[in-house]
Amino acid sequence: MDKKIYKYIIFLVILIVLLFLFVWISRLFSGNSAVSYESLEKKIVDAARKYSEEHSSVLPVEPGTSTVVSSTVLINNNYIDNLSEYVNNSNVTCNGKVEIYMTEEDYYNYVPTINCGSEYNTIKLSEQVILDNNYGVVSGDGLYERANGKFITDYNELGLESENYEYVFRGDSVNNYVKIDENVWRIVAIKNNGDILLIYTGSTQKPSAWDDRYNEDVKKNQGINNYEYNNIKSRAMESVLNFYDGKLTLMNKEEYSFNTKYLTVPMNLCIGKRNTTDSDFSGKIECSLVLKNQYIGLLPAYYYMSASLDDGCDSTTSKNCGNYNYLSYFDDYWWLLTANNENTNEAFYVSNKFITTALCSSRNSIRPIIMLGSRAVYNSGIGTEDEPYTIKIF
Repeated sequence: MDKKIYKYIIFLVILIVLLFLFVWISRLFSGNSAVSYESLEKKIVDAARKYSEEHSSVLPVEPGTSTVVSSTVLINNNYIDNLSEYVNNSNVTCNGKVEIYMTEEDYYNYVPTINCGSEYNTIKLSEQVILDNNYGVVSGDGLYERANGKFITDYNELGLESENYEYVFRGDSVNNYVKIDENVWRIVAIKNNGDILLIYTGSTQKPSAWDDRYNEDVKKNQGINNYEYNNIKSRAMESVLNFYDGKLTLMNKEEYSFNTKYLTVPMNLCIGKRNTTDSDFSGKIECSLVLKNQYIGLLPAYYYMSASLDDGCDSTTSKNCGNYNYLSYFDDYWWLLTANNENTNEAFYVSNKFITTALCSSRNSIRPIIMLGSRAVYNSGIGTEDEPYTIKIF
């Protein structure tokens, strides 16, 4: 090859590379650079955070409340450019908003929602889980719809409007794993507003008594089976609150995820007591007494019974309730929230894959529940143990 032509080709290649680098660097430092839709979510959150720092009146003032900042406000105040300018496709029109939710004092969760038509939409975790489970099943393992206390067993009735409905996972093999940092949870239920009830798959390293106070009825220190009474907390309640504050060592010494606090919402704990022979598992019994605005608790007995597909699960302590039940695969003994109405010194716990009673002063594992807010944004995963659902945290 002629040396002049060879030099010309080398020069042309270098020129193309330099031109490519120039364009890449320009886009990197340009406010109008094309970004992925996921990056756009982060971009609008950054803009909303800066806006709220400079306009503090937009921040919610009480835990459990939220405010919304629209993309229009951010654009008009020059905190961000028109959202459509950040995407590669000039035919795509995007708009969005950021919900600022106050979980606790000084804990603010910034949650974006981006709408780019058919190209991309921010999807909430509850929506993805319901979609992955075909909007409910009526037989076999899966996600069931419970309306007005009864599980729907006819496909024609799925999705019908009801004032009181929820989705509940039932059966042995269900894809309901959620991972928040290093902590793994399982979805128990999805409420009609999109809030998600989770139970921790691990436990605390040291077992705990449900309660160990002196009981006047039995004249012994066998505990009193009131989860909370006259603003006095049971030992079980103290333990879960310590878990939520990261003050308990976890079984495998994994680090407690404080990001959990950005994602949770207060829930009403059903602390009503039940008998060993009670057959109802709609929640009517336990929810006859409610402890309001709790960020953490233990699982009520009726949810353990609900997770079983065995028709023989016809009483609280029926051993059949452990059959066809993913909750029966936890390999330790763990307290439930529900106490025994027949004795003031007993509460229910899960032992050898079924519910039984124990003295409140006995020591069992603590396996907390939390309510994940409907605002939780889906990130990845399919809900299996190997590929759990993950959540975008901004």
